[in-house]
Amino acid sequence: MSVVLNRGEKGRHTARPGGTLFALVSHTVRMQLRGVIIWGAALGLYSAGMVASFTAIEGSADQLNQLMEAYPKGMLEAFGVTDLGDPANYLHSQVFGLAPLALSFFPILALANAIAGAEERGTIDVLLGNPLPRWQLVAGNFIAVSISLLEICAVVGLLTWGTAVLTGVELSPREVADAVLNLWPTCIMFGAVALLCSALFHRRGLAIAVPAFLLFGMFLIDTIGRASNDLEDWRPVSVFYYYGSAIENGIDWTHFGSITLIALALVLLAALVF
Repeated sequence: MSVVLNRGEKGRHTARPGGTLFALVSHTVRMQLRGVIIWGAALGLYSAGMVASFTAIEGSADQLNQLMEAYPKGMLEAFGVTDLGDPANYLHSQVFGLAPLALSFFPILALANAIAGAEERGTIDVLLGNPLPRWQLVAGNFIAVSISLLEICAVVGLLTWGTAVLTGVELSPREVADAVLNLWPTCIMFGAVALLCSALFHRRGLAIAVPAFLLFGMFLIDTIGRASNDLEDWRPVSVFYYYGSAIENGIDWTHFGSITLIALALVLLAALVF
């Protein structure tokens, strides 16, 4: 009898880790739902507004392109402007080329709060006393934020494409889907940096400041590198060099996968140092 009880008890213990991870992920995703709605609506409405504004300039696109020829070529390349009469290029230059600068702060703030924020609030001991293995706290928060980030991208995509349909702007569902999905690896990578800093420094402020500094620093390196031949060799050190324009050219799956692997490596480091 004791052997049977021991086996049953052992079975419950071995099943528990996966159950606690699933519970953590599902709970965190539910808690982030309000943020998903706010972020998705804010970025989605901005993108929808840019789609609607395209109808106002579409008729004068040739004149605008001629006017743009007076600008330095490097400046136009820095902001990805090639043809304002093309809705895909217009949206890239006005929305999706800049969107990672804003959207990256969702995973940065969420994952900086996962460990360092919980420690500062004094709730970390409650989480780990469930019992919850430390690596699951790291992995669970990363998985939850990754799912929430995909939900934000979906909201942005639906609002963008829906507005295009209503206003008659020629944007295919594939172009919009590529544009919003391409945001995910870049944004989640900076979130992974925040998670690593949160586990390493145990200070929420540093866990936000470090990835934010890298975010804007890498963006400037890539932008200035496109405008200046002297700094072009520095562009490969920036993640934005591999971001591209998915709404025009489709997703580069090699770059997509590489950035995702870097994010996963950072999460693994966070689990090891925590």
